[in-house]
Order: sequence, then C-alpha cells, then structure tokens
Amino acid sequence: MSESPELHRRRRARLWTVLAAVGFALLLALALWPERIEVSTAKVDRGLVRATLIDEGRTRMREVYVVSAPFSGRVLRVAVEPGDAVRAGDPLARMTRSSAGFLDPRLEAEARATVTAALARERAATAERELAVSEASRARQLAATRLIADTARDAAIARERSAEAALQAAAAEVRRARSALLAAGESGGEGNVLVKAPVTAVVLRVPQESEAVVAGGTPLIVLGDPARVDVVAEFLSQDAVTLQPGAAAFIENWGGAPLAARIERVEPVARTKVSALGIEEQRTNVILEFTERPPPALRVHDFRIDARVIVAERSNVLRVPLGALFRNGERWAVYVVRGGRAALTEVEVGLEDERAREITKGLEPGETVVLFPSSEVRDGVRLKALAR
Repeated sequence: MSESPELHRRRRARLWTVLAAVGFALLLALALWPERIEVSTAKVDRGLVRATLIDEGRTRMREVYVVSAPFSGRVLRVAVEPGDAVRAGDPLARMTRSSAGFLDPRLEAEARATVTAALARERAATAERELAVSEASRARQLAATRLIADTARDAAIARERSAEAALQAAAAEVRRARSALLAAGESGGEGNVLVKAPVTAVVLRVPQESEAVVAGGTPLIVLGDPARVDVVAEFLSQDAVTLQPGAAAFIENWGGAPLAARIERVEPVARTKVSALGIEEQRTNVILEFTERPPPALRVHDFRIDARVIVAERSNVLRVPLGALFRNGERWAVYVVRGGRAALTEVEVGLEDERAREITKGLEPGETVVLFPSSEVRDGVRLKALAR
C-alpha cells in the first residue's frame, strides 16, 4: 500500500526537524567546548648539571710597590702617569733637599751660636788630642829605656785614645749643629736626588702629581707587577665555609669569554659590609688564581669581574629546565604533555644550576613538559604547543 503524499510530507518535516536539532546541539557543543591552551614546552633530556656560587670580585696585582719620599724635602712635578711601563732603576721623580721650613731670627741666632760653640769644643778637643799624642809618644820612648813604669805608659796611651774619641764626638756635634742651618737653607743644603723604580712594573697611581714640599715617607708613586694577577672575590661567610682551596672556578663578566681559574685560599676572617639594600652582611675574601696566563685586558689592578665557583657537578643525569618545576604542596611537580593533555606529575629533584635541575624520580628521557605553566593549566586540560 503506497504512502500518501500528506504522510510523506510529515515524515520529511520530522526528519528535517531532527536534523536541525542535532545540528544545533553540535554547534552548541562546539561553542561550549573548551579551547586548547597554548603553552611552551621542552624535552626531558640527559646532560651536565653544575651547582655554582657566583659573587662580585676584583682583579689584583699580586706585587704592588709604594714608592715613598726618602727624606723631607721638595718633590718636583712627577713625569710618569698611570699606565706607563717602567724598568728597574728608571727615574720616577726628582727631589731636592731644599728647606722644608724656615727658622725665625731668634732660632736662627741660637742655631748659629750652637755651631760656634760646637766648633770651639772641636778645637779644644783637637788640642787635647795633640797633647795626648805627644805625651803617649814620649811615654813609649821612656818605657822602652825603662825610665818609667809600664803602667805610666799605658795610662798615657789611654789618654791618647780618650782624646781621639772626644775629638770624634766634638766633630759629630758640629755636624749636628750645622744641620739646623742646612734645613733652613744654608749653603750646602741644596741637592737633587732621583727617586728610581725599584722593579720593572706599571705605574698604577700617582698620589703626588704636583710639585710640593713633602715629609719623608710620603707616598709618591704606586707601582704594580702585571706578571702575576689574582682575583679577590667577596663571598658571604655562609657560602665561603663550603668552598675549598683547589676548587674549579670561572671568571666571567669581564668583557670576554669565561676564563678558567681555581681557588687558591679562603681568608679566615670576615667583615661586615652593608649591601645596596641596606642589609648588613658578613663577607670574606676568596682568592682565586688563573689556571692560564690571563689576556692583556685582565693584567690590571682593581677591575670588576664576577667569580663563579663550582660547588658540585654531575654528568649524564636526567634534567628539566627550571621553568618547568613548581611547588605542589610540599613536593615538586611538573606538567607532562600526554595525548595532548596536561598530566600533573610529582618528581624528586637533585642538583640545580642556572638553567636546569636534576630529576632523580618521576620522569623519563624524551618526555615533554610545560614551561612556565599559568593558572589556566590544570591536570587534564587540552594543550597546544607553541611553535618554537
């Protein structure tokens, strides 16, 4: 029995209604379906993990020489400048023994009177010596002919020696008295003296550049030997106690590639230093030496660098970038990408360096982890890896 046209139209209408409802439901499901979250990812691999400590340091020439004024006087203008290379014996400065001060008329008169008195005592001592020499000579002759006793001869010889000593003391007193007048500019007080370099070195500083009257011992020029350059780094005392002489290190941030070094010694004393944030810190000097001769740019004194000391290292260990790790309660965790979805995975960690951290349990090599997961990333959400 054939279907009537009216029934056929109704059946088609119901079919289109069902199809429209299904299509609307699909469109609604697609509209409400959560979009995939775009994330950056990285692979879990094996490699080297190196734990280090880094702090600021400065270069230091091992041998530094301070050339000082050998006496009080006038130093003429210094010809050398910082950076000049000098050899042992080269003249660095010229000094004159001109007066470092002046005597007033009263003191000058006293000084002249002292010289006159000293000269008179010297003449008297000379006369005494001549008389003693004459008496000692006669005593020797008389003692040889047995006309006087040996004790009389010995006494005459003793007086001769005493007179000689008295004459020497009188001469020294004359020189001392004259020194006051020489300091005041008397004739004979002038004299130029060259201050010479004690070693072959480089001029670091010139504390006294201009001509001036200086006291003996005043620093004039500071020299440094560029043949031996060390690094002095200031580490926190709680970090310094973990460092040992001989530990490997690198010198960085000096304007070139990192240079190999090693710890020579850790000084056993710390000092208080205020940080840029106003926090008091206990810091101690750690002395490092280059394993090879440093380049010319680092054969300098007091240049700033960074010293990185290796505390521990392990090779061929499982590692993930630091940006993938986060705290999940009391434990560390990562999001692993599995089947296009995020899988929260707790892990156990080991050594840490600047870029990665060792994973001792929880991951396998080759797995993909999410870097810097946002709050939208949760366990089970759909992910879309960003193109790298």
